Amino acid sequence: MSSILTYSFSLQLKPEGTVKRDRVDQVLEQWEEERPDLDVSSMEIGSRILRLSKHIRNHMKDALAPFQLDPWGFDVLAALRREGEPFAMSPTELRRAAILTSGAMTNRIDRLEHLGLVERVPDPEDRRGVKV
Repeated sequence: MSSILTYSFSLQLKPEGTVKRDRVDQVLEQWEEERPDLDVSSMEIGSRILRLSKHIRNHMKDALAPFQLDPWGFDVLAALRREGEPFAMSPTELRRAAILTSGAMTNRIDRLEHLGLVERVPDPEDRRGVKV
């Protein structure tokens, strides 16, 4: 599972005075040409963050594919693992740890349970509750 958490990025240094341009640069130039009155400087960082996020998410999906997991499933399992022994939480605790709505958490638990990666068991401290 350690390969899931490992990412590597390479930085390629360019000779002094050369700058590699990307699609974001082109979009900013188009805005400058069409609407020089607009300040679109925030797009320079925001657009690159969004592009990087998509790139990382795609790599994460590839790394998780052999385990039949999606990033959302990994997030839930990681929250359980971070909890420590016995790696169990109530659905409410898990929902808070993963910052999700109750409906979304129920769906994720159902899907992970179907994959055999988690199970719901009665809460030994509260007969009305369950632990995942």
